[in-house]
Amino acid sequence: MCAVAPGDQTLRGMVLAPQFVVGRQVRELHSRSRTCTEAPVKANDLGIGVLFDRLLDAVVIARLTTGRIVLWNPAAEKLFGYTAEEAIGRSIEMLMPEPVARVHRAGLERYLRSGHGLIVDADTPVEMPARTRRGEDIRIELSLSELHSRLGERFALAIIRDVTHRKQLELTSLELAEARVTRSDVEGAVNDRDELLAAVAASLQSAAGADELKGLGAALAEFKRLEAGEVRLFRQSADMVDVVHAACDAARSRAAGRRLLVYVPPTAPATCDVDRTREVLDTVLASALAHAPVDSRIMVSLEVLVTQTVQLTVQAEGGTEPQTQPLANVALYVGRSLMRRQAGNLSITISSGGSLQVVMTLPGSPQPPRRRLARPRSASRAMTVS
Repeated sequence: MCAVAPGDQTLRGMVLAPQFVVGRQVRELHSRSRTCTEAPVKANDLGIGVLFDRLLDAVVIARLTTGRIVLWNPAAEKLFGYTAEEAIGRSIEMLMPEPVARVHRAGLERYLRSGHGLIVDADTPVEMPARTRRGEDIRIELSLSELHSRLGERFALAIIRDVTHRKQLELTSLELAEARVTRSDVEGAVNDRDELLAAVAASLQSAAGADELKGLGAALAEFKRLEAGEVRLFRQSADMVDVVHAACDAARSRAAGRRLLVYVPPTAPATCDVDRTREVLDTVLASALAHAPVDSRIMVSLEVLVTQTVQLTVQAEGGTEPQTQPLANVALYVGRSLMRRQAGNLSITISSGGSLQVVMTLPGSPQPPRRRLARPRSASRAMTVS
């Protein structure tokens, strides 16, 4: 109990004449009596003993009924900047930004009513913002549990760990990863430029005529527009089976004795600009026909990968002499740029034996596309063009 001081006229008046007590005086009395009756709490009273001062994590204990701090270990002083004398007796909300404090009040009320809370019931520490004595915002990991004294008083035990530096390290790691991706993109762009220049040089060295030079100029102009983002693409869901068969049908007149074998699944939905993708495939097939000798085979294989990617592979047998350039056809490199603008890719490989392989990839479509052509197909249909 708290004794009434002789000079305390406010308290004396409330004792002698309760009928004159107003709301403000009642609140003052409640606050004063609460301060007087809250006896100091020791770590041993809650069964945590010497561990309280030796833990490296900040440990803060508060009364559940008032939310006021009763125990404050050295690690908490180091983390938040308040000494134990400054912290004990104050509301735990002094460690919270105001938005978090509002959530805390609602959560405390819910816990006192139901015995359940988001942080208390969590299986792992919860990351959240906190505020130091100097007003700095930090990131912490918080674990909450309830303790009881020998007299049955209820307390909240908060174990707090500073994760600000870890978050900064994660941010730095993310920035480094982004820098590596950017560097990879730049290196890829430089490599693409070198390959394009090699193809242009090979085309010019092949004693190209006026028509070939005109086509070369048009291809370079298209490449420039693509790199500048001036070409609009209209991506939609499409069945690549239809696109492949239409392109191979058109290649029949240019086959000149070469056998064109086509293998496709029943359906291969992809997201792409159908007309632009067909242009790239026409260029790939034209290059394969030009590369393959007479009486050789050109294999076109379409498949849907488990990564929801549609992949088209065109393989052409080479001559007896392996070629030293990746194919002197600038249009192929323009096609690669077109495929990348559609979140796909196009790769060109020449084996040591001179065989050509072009691989095109496109993102799969989650929705079944409309069939553009009405023609029956089997699951693995081979077509020979001669």
